[in-house]
Amino acid sequence: PVPQINWRRSDGLPFSSKIKLRKFSGVLEIPNFQQEDSGSYECIAENSRGKNVARGRLTYYAKPHWVQLIKDVELAVEDSLYWECRASGKPKPSYRWLKNGEALVLEERIQIENGALTISNLNVTDSGMFQCIAENKHGLVYSSAELKVMASAPDFSKTPMKKLIQVQVGSEVNLDCKPRASPRALSSWKKGEVVVQENERYSVAHKCGDLPASCFP
Repeated sequence: PVPQINWRRSDGLPFSSKIKLRKFSGVLEIPNFQQEDSGSYECIAENSRGKNVARGRLTYYAKPHWVQLIKDVELAVEDSLYWECRASGKPKPSYRWLKNGEALVLEERIQIENGALTISNLNVTDSGMFQCIAENKHGLVYSSAELKVMASAPDFSKTPMKKLIQVQVGSEVNLDCKPRASPRALSSWKKGEVVVQENERYSVAHKCGDLPASCFP
């Protein structure tokens, strides 16, 4: 006699509500297939003379898809760069890096770990266009960004010094000194020709900023 047909997952999990059975249960339809739909399925055919089982496995795969891209960055000489690119995919993507279209050469201060690029003690020659490539056997994707390493002498043109500050006797005064400089400038303070020494009234935070002309980087 015509058999009765039933379906089940080999792992015993119930079917999701989206799964449909058509043509007297002879066809199992899974719309919008997702990773959780993968696994082994069984078709059981049974009539009064006995039953038989057919088994098949559905495997999920996906080409890489970016979760986190790299972006252009501008840093100073002697700074450190940390760029992380992350992609999803099945199987899990592997990563490689290019600089100006060629494979990035690794050295002690240039390292790659789990897709993240670290360059310590930057110099001007590190500048360039970088690409992170995520790939698996189903495809690959690129993420590109530019690294600019800047080197310049201390410059107060963007943070001009005030020529006069009026304060009330007994109040606290904070003077900032922040010149643009690559690498970061070292600073010292003078009152007239005398170097300011830290004491119970004077403290120096070792930052250089945009106030009186007594800051000498």
